[in-house]
Amino acid sequence: MEIFRSIRNLLRFGSSRFDGPMLFSMFLLFGMGIIVMFSASVIPAEREFSDSYYYLKKQLLWGGIGIFLFLIFCQIPYQFLVKWSFVFSLVSLLLLIAVFIPGLGKSVGTSYGRSFNRWIQIAGFQIQPSEFSKISILLFSSYFFYNFDFRKINWDKRKIVSLFVIFLTLLLIVIEPAFGTTVELLLVLFFFVLLAGFPMKRLFILGASVIPLLVVLVTQVGYRKKRLEIWLDPYKFRFDEGHQLVTSFRAFFDGGTTGKAVGTGYAHRYLAYSHTDFVLSSYVEDFGFVGFVCFLLLVLFLLFRMFLLLERTKDKLGFFLGSGILILFGFQTILNLFVITGIVPVTGISLPFLSYGGSSLLTIFILFGILANITSKENLVV
Repeated sequence: MEIFRSIRNLLRFGSSRFDGPMLFSMFLLFGMGIIVMFSASVIPAEREFSDSYYYLKKQLLWGGIGIFLFLIFCQIPYQFLVKWSFVFSLVSLLLLIAVFIPGLGKSVGTSYGRSFNRWIQIAGFQIQPSEFSKISILLFSSYFFYNFDFRKINWDKRKIVSLFVIFLTLLLIVIEPAFGTTVELLLVLFFFVLLAGFPMKRLFILGASVIPLLVVLVTQVGYRKKRLEIWLDPYKFRFDEGHQLVTSFRAFFDGGTTGKAVGTGYAHRYLAYSHTDFVLSSYVEDFGFVGFVCFLLLVLFLLFRMFLLLERTKDKLGFFLGSGILILFGFQTILNLFVITGIVPVTGISLPFLSYGGSSLLTIFILFGILANITSKENLVV
């Protein structure tokens, strides 16, 4: 009985300033990510840099910076961040423009003949502005829709400028291109519109009207059309562009119930992006179905805890912003899972806390720092 009482006290809302179960789950995911990412990156790091620890050292560095930023942002009142969100959005726009500037932006060619402009090279470090734009979009759009009344719309200059900033940010991300990030942000905006009280019937009609545009973006753009073909029949392309998805399938099969010896599987040697977008495939190969279920349970617990905390927030603005973070984190995790299992076509989307990448890791730590502030004891009804 004493054990159950202790667990109940730990799970009680408002028992400490910042919610312990949510933070424990978050840091446990990050810890798992370090182990899994290292296992998946040893062979690529040795092959590319003659240093098996190359990616581990960089991820630990980004992780340390991320934790530092988390500690800062969980102390900053989210109202202050929202107040300055327009400035953050302008900085985000400048960074998104910078990826197209020769000498500053880094362009990467693909086998489809398309160049990707997603990164900025600064002092030996590579950052991805579209990741940080998630923060500015969440802050700015949550404030915009929190104040929006669809029953009496007054299109003043401020509202028009705000919509233009949101639209321009999305447009630049599409042009990079970063299709997965665009879909993420569109889903968050859709959710904000729903929360703001827009009639549901009209909202779904509006959403349906966007589908033809998405179809055109997928079927009429070379590399996306090719990805669609690969997704429909990956084994037809298993010796070239479909190798990545087929190898991911094999990793799930080879993992079996409890997994193989860590770091020894086929996917660790031959799966492209095994430590970034497809890190979960390497994880399943190492730890099998049991490990996969443990990962899912941890993510579901974290999402459910976030939901319960947001239900108890006193402030409508905090609820809007926190709900946006919940949707973004949940959707990004689900989309990554759908990609590596072939449920949806391959798109560049990282797995929060597990995938290698500084920009993605810093962004998710900052967002959870903001969420920790929103759900702090003084902001909850307990």
